[in-house]
Amino acid sequence: MLLLPQAPKSVLTFALAMSARSSDSTDQSSKVPVPSAAAACSAVPRVDSIEPVASTKWLSLQTISYTDQEGTARKWDVATRTTKKSVDKADAVVIIPLLRRHDVTGDGSGNTSSKVASKGNDDNNRIDTLLVEQYRPPVGKTTIEFPAGLIDDGETPEEAALRELREETGYVGERCRVVPQVSPQVCMSPGLTDESVHVVVVEVDLNNPYNHGTPKPNLDDGEHVTVKRVELNAGLKEVLEKADGNMPIMGLYLFAVGLELGASLSFT
Repeated sequence: MLLLPQAPKSVLTFALAMSARSSDSTDQSSKVPVPSAAAACSAVPRVDSIEPVASTKWLSLQTISYTDQEGTARKWDVATRTTKKSVDKADAVVIIPLLRRHDVTGDGSGNTSSKVASKGNDDNNRIDTLLVEQYRPPVGKTTIEFPAGLIDDGETPEEAALRELREETGYVGERCRVVPQVSPQVCMSPGLTDESVHVVVVEVDLNNPYNHGTPKPNLDDGEHVTVKRVELNAGLKEVLEKADGNMPIMGLYLFAVGLELGASLSFT
């Protein structure tokens, strides 16, 4: 990434420029969140301003003016979603489905709870996950990924994960008996984009009638997805490496490496 030096601006000049920009409702740059004049006095490194360069329906190219750790003013180009509301909120969810059988128990008052089915046969001991394959034009290949999707307005990460799982794979995740586990906001490719996600672990009860057989996805128009059910303990990394030319997404491959390392390393 090319870094272009820029002569530092005084706080007063910066504050006046931001004031003039915010008063002009027709100025396209006024739609981009920028720091206040007070933020310009904060410790470095810091973002000083964001200028739009060009945009399409879904993506915007912006130039960030920032001050680095040595107090030098620099610029950085970044891609962002036009639908992004705030840098403090994740754009999407990445779902790690855990498919296994659960026993449902009751306490006599109508309340139920779920626990992993008791051991006794290989089917009860097995844990599967779901992968999706789809053609991605930017890399010119079919990729292998965990199910994922954007968070709609008004949705929580948990709600988005359960909805996207049902739409992309047809499987129904547990909402109440086993609450989905949501990660903090994590970045994707911070040298190129400000996109961030929540990783959500969702339990899928194979005893749920909705999950019997081969559930049918509810895909959007133009969306072509192949769903793969894979056993977690059967060498997920090897499965990804023998993917017939399909490209695993980095997060999935790191997950597979982590499983392999966790099984081979002993921490005492």
